[in-house]
Amino acid sequence: MSTSMNSPTSSAARQQAPVVKPRQCLTGDLAEAFSAYVVSLYVEPEPMAIRAICEKTGRSYGNIHRILTDAKVTMRNRGYRGPSGLEKHRDDDE
Repeated sequence: MSTSMNSPTSSAARQQAPVVKPRQCLTGDLAEAFSAYVVSLYVEPEPMAIRAICEKTGRSYGNIHRILTDAKVTMRNRGYRGPSGLEKHRDDDE
């Protein structure tokens, strides 16, 4: 994996993950940093799907989902297409 990140909420957080070895237990500062990184991937300007985050981080779907729910992130609906898809749908209703 990559080197440690400077700030979990910065734009650099999206590009650099905390160093996590396979099967390593996430505790303390490492857990906080990894959680902030996962949340930034899920919600920042170009949101990633949970499965894409799993591939990027090497963690399981359940682990990533638990991190997001523990962080009280509002989960998106299945098949989320982003704001552009919602705007088209709203125009059709009017």
